[in-house]
Amino acid sequence: MSDTSFVVLATVSAQTLAAAVIAILLLGFFRQYRKEYLLHWALSWAMLALYDASGAASIAAGSGKGSFTLHAILAVVAGVAGYLQIGWLVFGVYELVRRRPVRLRRARWTLLILAAAGAMLATLHLSSGFSPLTRDLLRSGIRSLVASIAFSASAWTFWSARSRRDGIGFPFAAAALFFYALEQVQYLALSAGWLFFGVARDYTLSLGYLDFLISALLGVAMIACLLDDEREAAELATNEIAHLAYHDALTGLPNRPLFIDRLIVSLAQAGRGDHRLAVFFLDLDRFKDINDSLGHTMGDALLKAVADRIRRCIREGDTVARFGGDEFTLLIPRIDEIEDAAKIAQKINETLKIPFLIHEQELFVTTSIGISLFPTDGADPETLVRNADSAMYRAKEQGRDNYQLYAPAMNARALERLALENMLRKAIKQKELLVYYQPLVDVVTETIIGVEALVRWNHPELGMLSPAHFISVAELSGLIIPIGDWVLRTACRQVHQWNKRLGAGLTVAVNLSARQFSQHDLVAQVRGVLAETGLPAEHLELEITESNAMQNAENTIHTLRELKAAGVRISMDDFGTGYSSLNYLKRFPIDTLKLDQSFVRDSATDPSDAAIVSAVISMAHTLNLKVVAEGVETVEQLAFLQGQNCDRIQGFYFSAPVAADALEPYLVQKRAAAQ
Repeated sequence: MSDTSFVVLATVSAQTLAAAVIAILLLGFFRQYRKEYLLHWALSWAMLALYDASGAASIAAGSGKGSFTLHAILAVVAGVAGYLQIGWLVFGVYELVRRRPVRLRRARWTLLILAAAGAMLATLHLSSGFSPLTRDLLRSGIRSLVASIAFSASAWTFWSARSRRDGIGFPFAAAALFFYALEQVQYLALSAGWLFFGVARDYTLSLGYLDFLISALLGVAMIACLLDDEREAAELATNEIAHLAYHDALTGLPNRPLFIDRLIVSLAQAGRGDHRLAVFFLDLDRFKDINDSLGHTMGDALLKAVADRIRRCIREGDTVARFGGDEFTLLIPRIDEIEDAAKIAQKINETLKIPFLIHEQELFVTTSIGISLFPTDGADPETLVRNADSAMYRAKEQGRDNYQLYAPAMNARALERLALENMLRKAIKQKELLVYYQPLVDVVTETIIGVEALVRWNHPELGMLSPAHFISVAELSGLIIPIGDWVLRTACRQVHQWNKRLGAGLTVAVNLSARQFSQHDLVAQVRGVLAETGLPAEHLELEITESNAMQNAENTIHTLRELKAAGVRISMDDFGTGYSSLNYLKRFPIDTLKLDQSFVRDSATDPSDAAIVSAVISMAHTLNLKVVAEGVETVEQLAFLQGQNCDRIQGFYFSAPVAADALEPYLVQKRAAAQ
């Protein structure tokens, strides 16, 4: 081996070792940081090491001393490795700059084509049909051309992206790749010059040292890119954490802490500028019904759509925040007239009335809004938000889908409502609630055929309270769920005992609240109560109000059909006081209509009420429905209803709601009289 060959062998071996070391370092970084571009670069350097090692082995074997097979194998390995090195380096650059992975299928095809090209050109290099100069151009010249193009494009990519990234990694990598591309152009020029101009290729020590230096610079540049990328990722993570700390994850709106911070700043500015400030508290009406009936996915999508609409209703300097659940707050940092606050609330209400199309399903939403103003309604964030909340509850009490300005009396009502809620919780634990029963009487025979279960509260200080005093609080607080379940269970057990001991064959009607009816497991609960108490399903009649049935008519139909399949009878309470569509009434699988007492009260004296009662009874019978008239108190009312062929009545004319132990002797007496 000549001295020149020995020096070349040493240089190429050093390049092989350097490439292998960089490949190992990048592989170690990949295992630590799990960045895919590091894996691509590690493979690229490994291929470069294999490429150089094949060249060193070929030099060591000598030009005429080794077997042809060994040289062929080394040439093919070098050809494949040389082109794969280019592919994997470009993949790594793409993933780092674009922050997206290379499509696996496309990457595999690209690598396969590069490997095939390298193997094919290596095979042509070994062919005896080409001159040595041509074979040299095929082996190294074409690879140098491909490499120079790929490395130039990568350098330009890094240089173009440098303004979007802080640090020296991208400019450093761009410079290193640019010099790497120039070096490949030099190799291409040497091969072409040897072939076309007869200039002999002289692989001097300077070229080997230059190659080693550029490779080292590129390796350092890649590590610098990694460090910059990690620093930027850490900054993004910090910013994301800070954003999540002060923003709602679902809607992207500011959350409670950020809203309070902005309110504090706005209050200071309003105090210095001596101008008004408005705080709005918004709560979606009956959102829980939508969430429970259609699922949390639909509910979340609806909340995002609602947040977007509210955001479009306000100015750039205003703040809308999500307080939690279906509650939103709005800060208007400067407001000139109180009427302006009312106009904003009205605009929000009208905007939210437009139907939402969520997952190809049309949803209708309204909101109740409370408004408090600085300085008249409070001077600190806590007071303003609390008073806006009180005004919002007042809006709900006024029928929902409206707005209310705060008034001092609202705080008193809010405190009263809170106190009543606490007492009601205590009443449930101490078993102060009772079930009263009001007889249902057959109009023709005037015999008791059933009872309606009605809850009462035996308050230790206020005495016996009707549902009108506490049901609304139970609904708002969610206590209606355990109360309703207890009433259903108690009534079914009591009626089953009466039927078993007295042979009465009574039915029992139990009211379902809106929250109870929207429970996803309502049918299973009813089945469980019937199985536990022993009451046959046909002896239970569940009552829903007209307004609750129409909240989500399609869902109501589905639930009622499931209840009917369980054998339970269905009654629509307070018919005529809501907004039923006769089309839906035809589709509802109900058994009974209950005429509200407001129509029955004057039916014997007022022609208008008489006409309404007569029309409802006639329509119900046409639909094969039974009719129950509520609030019958006089013999004239009874006579009128008998003349209209009403099926059943209930009211003080026969009996007020009474406790079970008071009703039982009455049942025995009526049954004996009937017999």
